[in-house]
Amino acid sequence: MAVLSVRDVLAFHKLDRGMYDKLVALGTTPEVSRNVVALFMWLELIGVDVIDYIRSNPDHYILLRLAAEAESILDCVRRDTPPSDGADSSLAIPLTASLVNEPLNLRFFNCHRDVAVRGITQILDGVGTLIFDDYLHALLAEYEAEAQAAEADARGRAKAVLPMLPRELARPHLPRVSPTPEDSRSMFITFSKGFPLKREDIVEYFTEKWGDCVEKVMMEKTTTSAAMPTYGRIVFTSESFIGLVLNGKQLVKFTIKGRQLWARKYEQRKNPI
Repeated sequence: MAVLSVRDVLAFHKLDRGMYDKLVALGTTPEVSRNVVALFMWLELIGVDVIDYIRSNPDHYILLRLAAEAESILDCVRRDTPPSDGADSSLAIPLTASLVNEPLNLRFFNCHRDVAVRGITQILDGVGTLIFDDYLHALLAEYEAEAQAAEADARGRAKAVLPMLPRELARPHLPRVSPTPEDSRSMFITFSKGFPLKREDIVEYFTEKWGDCVEKVMMEKTTTSAAMPTYGRIVFTSESFIGLVLNGKQLVKFTIKGRQLWARKYEQRKNPI
């Protein structure tokens, strides 16, 4: 099997990057835009032709409608409980649901949230590392502009002398074989004073939601057996889980066994664990 170059991958996913750029330009944060486009790509893989529909209807309004529905799906994937039985959850995503013949609603995504999250993170950790890389796209745009100029100058001559493809674009795109550094896959967590959680409870909570996504949980080392930890650290198996958890927010709250847990991105210089 031929190995694709970075340039080949960027060219193939030009529409995906275009949707991302358009969402950011229209005011959606980069973090949310990444998650939305990655969800679109996963939906295509399971037979919901969102991207093909956007290609056929290149209108900002259509993209924004589908992006809003994508955010509803992602919110449902994060949610602990499914939508209430009294509501027709397909009404929350009417345009997305119209793209398939079978019934499709938010309850479907909540029920299969582990599969959805696994699929989205695989995209973000794979081709997403190229699609959402601003530097690579700026490099490609610069190269393509130089190539077009060279072709224009060569009109009437036998062959244009194209610029050399930058090394970053010419290199092969290979699957990542080693995980990203632990710090980049970590979230700093705090508990309400006097209401800590056990390691097992935290691991169980995220595993039940999203499958095998937690590598380990570390807790504050207390000085006495009676003292209770007030903070800790979750290390996920992938950095992409953090982007899905936070979705552009600085701080998020979870309720685990009736107790509150607050989580934010881990910063080594600021966090004590």
